[in-house]
Amino acid sequence: MAAAGPKGRFTIRFAAALFVLSALFELFSITTEVPWFGALRGGAPIVAYHLIWTTLFLAMGVGLWAGTRWGYWTVIGATVLYTLDKARYLLDRQGRAAEILYQLQNYPDVIDVLDMNVLLRLSTLMTIVFVLCWWGFAGYIHVRMRTAEWRTKKEER
Repeated sequence: MAAAGPKGRFTIRFAAALFVLSALFELFSITTEVPWFGALRGGAPIVAYHLIWTTLFLAMGVGLWAGTRWGYWTVIGATVLYTLDKARYLLDRQGRAAEILYQLQNYPDVIDVLDMNVLLRLSTLMTIVFVLCWWGFAGYIHVRMRTAEWRTKKEER
């Protein structure tokens, strides 16, 4: 009977697959404007921004799937970068307001019912929750790297 693999292997590989999928979605949205310095911005700097995240998502996916040590460090580094990016996002109140107005342009009733300050608070809360989830996942990866040999090993011949 074949062994099912080290504890956590399915979870890590499933997350790896989702990171690769995230890289594809990031690539598809490469020209999507991003809240930056008080407004929604596009152009070459934002394409570079999307390419950085595409590369990080792909590296995390491949590294975690293969169970490499650099995959672990990529997750840690990307989590730090994600945290810094979201801190920048949270400090850019005007940019977030512009993003919310753009996203709700076809739903003016929502803006009439909910004050922009309420929407910005919800945006802040969601961003904080997402950052905490990233750190929770990074913590999970750290624990798995320390307590279990989930990394793939060459088959014995």
